[in-house]
Amino acid sequence: MARPFVLQIRCDTDGYTHAVTDEEFAAGRHKGQFRAICGHVVVASAMTVEPGRLDPLCRDLLRGDQPAPAPVPIPSQRRWPRVPRRHRRHARP
Repeated sequence: MARPFVLQIRCDTDGYTHAVTDEEFAAGRHKGQFRAICGHVVVASAMTVEPGRLDPLCRDLLRGDQPAPAPVPIPSQRRWPRVPRRHRRHARP
């Protein structure tokens, strides 16, 4: 079985460097959020920041010590909150 191609991306929220597959990187590149192989949602820090300590769970998964966790969907975030219909302004003739 071929090993997946993984990128190491440092997370801004926990400071660990996580392993992210190239498919997950392509899927989250516009939002800056990537699903790591450990299941953590990585909020990418600046790409000029040097890699930190590798996440222990990602390390164990890359070694083959543990099975991969079940995927959890990334919550969607809207840029603007939805305004309820009753609060919208209606154009008057």
